[in-house]
Amino acid sequence: MSLPSEFSFTLRRIGVLILLLTAPLSLQAQEKDVPPAQTKSVAALESTLPLLKREKEELEALLEQLKSAPSDAEKEKIEAEIAEHRARIKELLDNFRTIASGVDEAAYFDERNEAVTLNEEFQEILQPLLHELRDATSAPREMEQLRDDLEAAQERAALANSAIQRLNELLDRDNLSDALREEITRTRDDWKDRMDEVNGRIDVIEAKMEERRLNSPTLLEAASEGLSTFWKSRGLNVLLAIVAFFVTFIVLRKLYFLFQRISPFHRKGSLKFTSRLVDLTAAALSILAALSATLIVFYLRGDWLLLTIAAILLAGLIIASRNSLPPYIDQIRTMLNLGSVREGERMMYDGIPWRVDRLGVYCHFTNPLLGGGTLRLPIRAVGDLHSRPTDKKEPWFPTKEGDWVVLGDEVYGKIVQQTPERITVLKLGGSRKVYPSADFLSLSPENLSTGFRVTTVFGIDYAHQEFCTTEAPGIFQKYIENNLIETFGHDVLHNLNVEFSAAGASSLDYTVLADFTGEAAPRYKAIQRRLQKLCVDVCNEQGWTIPFTQITLHQA
Repeated sequence: MSLPSEFSFTLRRIGVLILLLTAPLSLQAQEKDVPPAQTKSVAALESTLPLLKREKEELEALLEQLKSAPSDAEKEKIEAEIAEHRARIKELLDNFRTIASGVDEAAYFDERNEAVTLNEEFQEILQPLLHELRDATSAPREMEQLRDDLEAAQERAALANSAIQRLNELLDRDNLSDALREEITRTRDDWKDRMDEVNGRIDVIEAKMEERRLNSPTLLEAASEGLSTFWKSRGLNVLLAIVAFFVTFIVLRKLYFLFQRISPFHRKGSLKFTSRLVDLTAAALSILAALSATLIVFYLRGDWLLLTIAAILLAGLIIASRNSLPPYIDQIRTMLNLGSVREGERMMYDGIPWRVDRLGVYCHFTNPLLGGGTLRLPIRAVGDLHSRPTDKKEPWFPTKEGDWVVLGDEVYGKIVQQTPERITVLKLGGSRKVYPSADFLSLSPENLSTGFRVTTVFGIDYAHQEFCTTEAPGIFQKYIENNLIETFGHDVLHNLNVEFSAAGASSLDYTVLADFTGEAAPRYKAIQRRLQKLCVDVCNEQGWTIPFTQITLHQA
């Protein structure tokens, strides 16, 4: 009697599940106290023997039928069934032998073929990673599979039970012929066989699940064991790889610094481009050697998983660099002193001039006239900037600390602090005014400490018109000059000149031009007031009338 294909498939799955019970059965067989999981395993083994015996009996019956087959078509059908039964018998025997010996015979006789295609090579490379991922999730995946199998088996048991009840109801009827009753009985026996099979499968699955629950460690135990295993194997490998990376990189950089002392590319007078190209190449080779040392550590330690992960990360970086390569090319050009910013030139940044001292991964800029005037920028922030050659006479800042200035907002005072961020001006009386450095430059500061000129206009009455262009300028100049020298000193007054400037609406106007050195800058406002006072003193001494604005009415 042939068995349906569903029944054959179920037998094969029972064999696979029985195979999974081998390890716990072999380990616990020597113990005196038999746990519940082993009892279920033994029951599953015993349930295999009737299945094997029945398959052999059915095979013998088919062989007998083959001898008396009336036609070739019938023979072919019987031979196909015989082949299926022989395959099932072999599968059951293999499973039974595996359970008895504790060794998987399929794994023992397995012959692995060498990879011959690129796809197989790539799969072999990824195999350690996939193997670790599979092992990490094997327990929950196996439990989930067992639950699914149990649910499917229970559904089949319910179907088989329903079919048996239905067939029993039919057999209880009295109006059945003998032939019909015999066929229904044969069908019920088949369903009973299926019921026995699926019940055996349920026993196997429940035994497996019980064993997994008993042998499953707690969360704390699993975490502790995982950390311990990681440190003993891969943790140590990772530490050795990190040490190898930094030791290789540092040693190579130290050796290169020693090489720079005797290198012909770094001698005075050699091309700047050549030395920078050598520096950049050496840095790239140092990083490449350090990465190679990391991979070699994984290779020598035989850690194919970490070697695979490292190789994948490096490949990912190389692939990702294709899209981000153009900005790096511009940065390399700048580091080679071929970009828009070059060493030794003048560059504006945040409204302040800077001298480009060094270009590299981090670029250094200085302004010698600013307190803390050192700026360090990453190479990526310099790509959009520009520099130009500077003139030796061009100042790096219009003022320095201690200078006296007059700003565009008419603030007059002394510079007490100037940094790249702010300029602090000390006004007369002690108050301080702080400007952002860029705003300070936008006010066009006038630096009085390098010398300055004070100009004032003074007028006399038209009654003195006779000598206003001849004697009067000399009188003004002599009196004012003598008084300024007496008050401020001869070294401070650089030049003094009094000139007739205009015939005004009500006065004859003179312009007084007084040039002072920077030492007189703290008295800039006082000098302005002093010049007006001296002009009045001259008029009083000479008896000249000082006019004032007036309106004269003439009657026709």
